[in-house]
Amino acid sequence: MTTPDELLATLPQTICGQVKTLLPELRECEPHEGKYSLEELKKDGLPSPAVKISILGAKQDKTFAASPATFMLKMAAYVVTRDGLGKPRDVRAANICQVLMTLIPGQRWGLNGLGDARDAEVHCLVSTKVKSKGVSLWALTWHQPISFHQPALQTLGVELYAGQAPYIGEDHLAQYEQIGGGDE
Repeated sequence: MTTPDELLATLPQTICGQVKTLLPELRECEPHEGKYSLEELKKDGLPSPAVKISILGAKQDKTFAASPATFMLKMAAYVVTRDGLGKPRDVRAANICQVLMTLIPGQRWGLNGLGDARDAEVHCLVSTKVKSKGVSLWALTWHQPISFHQPALQTLGVELYAGQAPYIGEDHLAQYEQIGGGDE
């Protein structure tokens, strides 16, 4: 289980795990530091199709009275496809982005401390330089609320009892059955 101290460091890998499950045809899905560019694509020799997950930045989000600070992460999933057998690279990239657009909104990635992912946007990063390399590069960006303060779970100190009519009221408390609360 991820602790609050590891949340930021492990988030991209956690997202990659879920993306790989949903898109098993990807040859690679890995975390990436910062923005992904054509220069890195040339340097990496990235297999295709591939997705790179990145935290692009964070800013303090709305904080309410007497509550710990929360932050809004700017996340990105970079989608890389090349020419090959089957569908054209741009169609393959658009199809992967469509799957990611259905996956990401509302996601908390199974981690405590995250709010629902929102504000998903797709950006086609195809340029003349990218086209000349036979590559399609797209990005899906979104906002992910995060809090590094996770309060300890505490009981509410409430007990719930059930009784059955006509045996209800103070005269029949001994016949009530506890169904919640207490030391459970």
